[in-house]
Amino acid sequence: MKRVILGTAGHIDHGKTQLVKALTGIDTDRLKEEKERGISIELGFAYLDLGSDVRVGIVDVPGHERFVRQMVAGSGGVDIAALVVALDEGVMPQTVEHLDILCLLGIKHGLVVLTKLDLVDEELALLAEEDAKDLVKGTFLENAPMVRVSARTGEGIEELKKVILELSRNAGKRSVHGLLRLPVDRVFTLKGHGTVVAGTLISGTISTGDEIEILPQAVRSSVRSIESHKQFEQQSFPGQRVAVNLRGIEQDEAHRGNVVTHPGEFRPSYIVDVKLTSLNRSSIKLTNLKKVRLHHYTTDVEATIAFPDRDLVEPGEEVLAQLRTSAPIVPATGDRFVIRAISPSVTLGGGVILNPRAPKLRARSVKSFLETEREDDTGVISSLVKGSGVNGVNKNELLGMSAFSSTRLDKTLDKLRTARTIIQLDSTERRLVHRDFLDLVEKKITDRLGHFHMDNPLKEGISKQELRSLTPGSDRLFKIALDELISKGSLVDQGDTIRASTHKVRLKDNEKNVREKLFATLHKQENAPPLFKELVVQVGADPKQVKSLLSVLEKEGKIVKIKEEMYFSTDFIKSVKEQLVKRLKNEGSITPSKFQEITKTSRKYNIPLLEYFDREKITLRIGDQRVLRGAGNSPEAPVEEQN
Repeated sequence: MKRVILGTAGHIDHGKTQLVKALTGIDTDRLKEEKERGISIELGFAYLDLGSDVRVGIVDVPGHERFVRQMVAGSGGVDIAALVVALDEGVMPQTVEHLDILCLLGIKHGLVVLTKLDLVDEELALLAEEDAKDLVKGTFLENAPMVRVSARTGEGIEELKKVILELSRNAGKRSVHGLLRLPVDRVFTLKGHGTVVAGTLISGTISTGDEIEILPQAVRSSVRSIESHKQFEQQSFPGQRVAVNLRGIEQDEAHRGNVVTHPGEFRPSYIVDVKLTSLNRSSIKLTNLKKVRLHHYTTDVEATIAFPDRDLVEPGEEVLAQLRTSAPIVPATGDRFVIRAISPSVTLGGGVILNPRAPKLRARSVKSFLETEREDDTGVISSLVKGSGVNGVNKNELLGMSAFSSTRLDKTLDKLRTARTIIQLDSTERRLVHRDFLDLVEKKITDRLGHFHMDNPLKEGISKQELRSLTPGSDRLFKIALDELISKGSLVDQGDTIRASTHKVRLKDNEKNVREKLFATLHKQENAPPLFKELVVQVGADPKQVKSLLSVLEKEGKIVKIKEEMYFSTDFIKSVKEQLVKRLKNEGSITPSKFQEITKTSRKYNIPLLEYFDREKITLRIGDQRVLRGAGNSPEAPVEEQN
């Protein structure tokens, strides 16, 4: 069975509620005040079965100007709009505003119903009909069916049903594969059953027993039972009016404007990027940072409009903008919305949400914000991934942000990955980042490396750890950027350090002189070399320069750093190593005092030298002796301080 939602619209007292009753037999005015005053104050609901294959859920909206917020709340999930115009009055102010709202909400299918046929003659009926035709020119209703009816006599009702059936069959079918979203427009308690939330199911499915989450307050519950049009259901589908009985929550834990979803599928947001249309008829111009009322499905919150490139939007203009809300909403890409003035309470415009969890607009991002392609699926997803910044977004989050089905999202992601527009950082969480941010990290790496080489011309390269600390994003994004730069030949991996492929250590004449002095000093005093501070004094150079030139000598293999501030010539270390290995092979072990016979130096140098050979896996310490590693000796004993 195909399920669609039809929403009424039109001026107060133009017969919307009587029309619904004539179609369905259901009186949608349920409140005592509505009965007493003879006007609709709240949303009303009915249903109409047209044959065996179409069920039409009907949302009857209030027509009074004071209740436009209820009208917008009821129209958010509508597939077919019925603009109601009374033949005895013709087009009235709320007829115009309701039509504007229907257009802003992007409704594609509809009809014009001319009511109170029994109260007018043909001449007056023709005048009202022409009035309605003039109103709908240039809108989605311009070529829509126009049906005259009398709810009191029943004239035209059967013809109206046929038109609604035809429109229902032509209306697009909502996908059952999307994520569950049920905007709540009513919350009440049934004695013996508990809390019930009701609304129009706009996407996904909901079943008895489902675990659900009420957003934005993140209240968890489960579905006790589902009722749709006075029938209990095991499962409900998009396009149905549903009342969901929830377990274990109080009535004050859910409110109109909340959204029922499956846990973890959506996240509330305070900032959305939008395509905004200012109404042609609006007498109030939209200005940058203007406060408005934002209507998004059943949610109604205050919001501030931020324009990226202007201070003023004229009536009729369509622009890109950002809305920053005073309270969280639960949006998805493609959602429609309406904005109204806070005072006077009139409709100003509306549009479509482009990025439901947008970063705050800054001057430096204006150009990319305005140039982002959002027209097709790849443009939408690319924009959402880009809007998630350098840390990216995972697939589950994208499902909630885009409201795509999993299959549709996978196809889109495959295209974007193939084109290298987005980069997948891992295989488990499937975190995705836009190519622009990989380019950004690569630029940061090359820029930082360039500055490093400029500031440290005598150093071969920068440590990977230091380079990582200077770049944004995750470790995985850094590694991907580094690997790509290395594969391009821009960088050279030197183990623990990285250098630009164009960088070579080039010494100036005075640096060459200092280097030679350092090497000569260490070589001459080979078994008792001066420590770093002593070296600085002996060669008469700047400490920073000495440190850099010692690193150069290390890279050249001429000296060995034994510990901080202690260096030996490589020739001396090789000689000691050869004698040490020979002694250990012959005698099995050696003590520090015996080791002194090899080095002919003091304990000040011997202990660091022995510890160096331990680190180099030449020797193994057991107690106060060293043995040759791999010679069948006992396992290494805990290192104790040598006295």
